[in-house]
Amino acid sequence: MSKPGFSERMYLQYLRTKFRTIGKLSPAMAGKLAFNLFCTPYPKYKKTKAPAIFHQAKHLETTLNGGITIKGYEWIPVKANGKTILICHGYASYFYKFEKYIQPLLRNGFRVIGFDAPAHGQSDGKYINIVIYKEAIEHIINKFGPIDHFMGHSLGGITLAMIAEEIQLPEQHKFVLIAPATKTTTTFANYFAMMHFSEPVIKAFYNELNKQTDKPISYFEADRAVENFKGPLLWVHDEGDRVCPYSDLKKFQINAPNNIKFLITKGLGHNKVYKTPEVVDQILAFLSA
Repeated sequence: MSKPGFSERMYLQYLRTKFRTIGKLSPAMAGKLAFNLFCTPYPKYKKTKAPAIFHQAKHLETTLNGGITIKGYEWIPVKANGKTILICHGYASYFYKFEKYIQPLLRNGFRVIGFDAPAHGQSDGKYINIVIYKEAIEHIINKFGPIDHFMGHSLGGITLAMIAEEIQLPEQHKFVLIAPATKTTTTFANYFAMMHFSEPVIKAFYNELNKQTDKPISYFEADRAVENFKGPLLWVHDEGDRVCPYSDLKKFQINAPNNIKFLITKGLGHNKVYKTPEVVDQILAFLSA
């Protein structure tokens, strides 16, 4: 993880001061603002031109509950195998980043679709979290399905874990989770530490989380969710991942059900792990088997 630049450090210091001031006056208000900030993707991605393969796609568009329009792409193979794969990108990312998967999947006969998540890329919206993303994926399944197999990175991965837990006929679906948050509590703890939140603000943050999701924090964990999935699943993670630490995964990896396979890499971190040719090949082999 690279060190933040000068402007980023200045903005971070501004936010810390802002929350320290509001937190003293109203921890509840600070907690709500902290939750909203957590759900607001920072625009670290630049406006990128569409890779060549995207010019060959059919453009998709649909409107979610609440009036948010999301945009995506669809490819139809020349020789279809009858299966469709949905690709879900991570936080502050976009679907273009998975361009290297599309042509190989088409060669293997898969119909491929993917969307920019709400508040990302070409799609509308201001906020993103697991609940928002899950509702968007369920909408995509209902409108553009049936979807047979799923692949997701980071936030997309943990959201797909929630989808896997509830999916009908699990043995007929394959899931690839790439660097998902095994323990969401770790993600939150890192956020709290970065922002220097006080204990009252942290408590108010969790109160806001419970109010908006109606679920305990322990519910939003990839390992808990996939324990209830009975179909084939490949979990890809790098030992040096500093965003979603591999240390959170170790215990579950030892005791995981036999239907879950693990691909553990070294030296790729959180983002390179899904872009490396050797990993791409093993994911394609799993999906095509």
